[in-house]
Amino acid sequence: MKIEKRATLVIAALLILLGCAAAPPQHPSRIELGGSRNLRDLGGYSTMDGRQIKKGVLYRSDHLDKITKRDVEMVAALGVRTVYDLRSEEERASDPPRLPEIVSVEVVSLPVFYQGLDPRMMARRIVISGDVEEGDFQQVMIEAYQTYVLDFRSQWSLLLKGMAEPGTLPALIHCTYGRDRTGVAVAIILRSLGVPREKVTEDYLLSNKFWESKTELYSCLANCASCFRTPRSEVRALMEVRPEYLQAAFAAIDEHYGSFDNYLDQGLGIDEQTLERLRTALLE
Repeated sequence: MKIEKRATLVIAALLILLGCAAAPPQHPSRIELGGSRNLRDLGGYSTMDGRQIKKGVLYRSDHLDKITKRDVEMVAALGVRTVYDLRSEEERASDPPRLPEIVSVEVVSLPVFYQGLDPRMMARRIVISGDVEEGDFQQVMIEAYQTYVLDFRSQWSLLLKGMAEPGTLPALIHCTYGRDRTGVAVAIILRSLGVPREKVTEDYLLSNKFWESKTELYSCLANCASCFRTPRSEVRALMEVRPEYLQAAFAAIDEHYGSFDNYLDQGLGIDEQTLERLRTALLE
């Protein structure tokens, strides 16, 4: 039997198990929805000057494409006015935004992507070729994060400037899983607001808590589908958020701009007036 056919049969059998992944654990910041694993309120984080992010003004999430009828009222109650969608145009075309069907929101498309993470290419490499060695995918993720902060500066600039404008909040930021691209976006926002770097990393790593059962299941599935050639640890490297990834992004910023403040000013074009409007809108 050809490897492709055998892999397809294995995947088909194991997909039955996907619904068995445990529900995400409870957390004070997580909003419990049946169709979302990673919807969180970013309110409550303290800044270095003693202020706090307001509750109910800034949310991060995975793509809310599977929210249930029971979830709809909870989503509507958030009062979100603006959704920043970080998915690529191809992702949006294949899976259009769901929120406008539920509540009246403005969806702002800010596509962020890394060609080295093309889903079809990665699936073939993992399942068909099995051409994966220990550490390969961690390096891919590090390169992706560096690309996100350096090559998509216009997206981050529009995001910060947009949130600083009156009438745009509450806002929701999401990609597909709410981990990597959303993690970078939120890290940039939190640092712009003056949240200490260790707290920025703490928020970033929370995604692992909510995705762990799926990560374990998908890594097992991929390992089996590849006829045990692709290590589970390598699949986890793609599905987990890791301190090394965010550190690589910040290191790239420091290397190219000297500091995060310079990155905001020279890289994103965020002047002091815009920064102050952003902080006034989000902090108390």
